[in-house]
Amino acid sequence: MKYHPKLELLNEYENYVSIESMLDHASVDSVVPGICIREGCEYTADVEPDQDKGWCENCGMQTVNSCLVIAGVI
Repeated sequence: MKYHPKLELLNEYENYVSIESMLDHASVDSVVPGICIREGCEYTADVEPDQDKGWCENCGMQTVNSCLVIAGVI
């Protein structure tokens, strides 16, 4: 299965065995991995599962999405 490039990058940074493993873990947690969705930015943060406009400390914009949002689970 082909995933969004930001999900692949986030999975690499979070050191999960697979994207599926990261999403499984995130689906039962109150804080999940998130990443800025702007091209060229790789800022990551722990966010709420439904976060789709989190603050990016690098860009200064509301562009951080949770892994669950990026994957289309939420």
